[in-house]
Amino acid sequence: MIDHVSNRSPHCFWTIFLLLGVMAGFLSLPLKAETDSKQAAEAAMQTWLGEIDQGKYDQSWADAAIAFQKAITSPQWVAALNGARTPVGKCLNRKLASAMEQTDVPSPSGTQHGDFVIAQFDSSFENLKYAVETVTFEKAADGTWKAAGYYIKPGS
Repeated sequence: MIDHVSNRSPHCFWTIFLLLGVMAGFLSLPLKAETDSKQAAEAAMQTWLGEIDQGKYDQSWADAAIAFQKAITSPQWVAALNGARTPVGKCLNRKLASAMEQTDVPSPSGTQHGDFVIAQFDSSFENLKYAVETVTFEKAADGTWKAAGYYIKPGS
């Protein structure tokens, strides 16, 4: 029986190895696209939150999604941020705690459909040691990520 063992060509091994590698590559493409999309949204969030941190409230409104701008006027947004951010003082630290992608989010006018990333940041401010900032960003028609919502609450 030992004499009749066929010699398997190393080509068979490499063919199977290559085939498995190609399959793994194709399977990871959607995951990579999702990761890239989430990273782009998170980078846009950091920039937008930086505008708020610098007191550029009008600019943060102008850089927000169209639905956001339709839901609240620039003066209303500035007044809301003055009421929420002025008492807590300067942002000392902000760390991403979680981020998830969604295709539907609730809104005052009903469910919105699209590509969204909802992130929560653990933040600390001069007058508030721990807060949770929740930021929702929407992928615009041009592929950029725009603010669709912002909420800050004291943490426990």
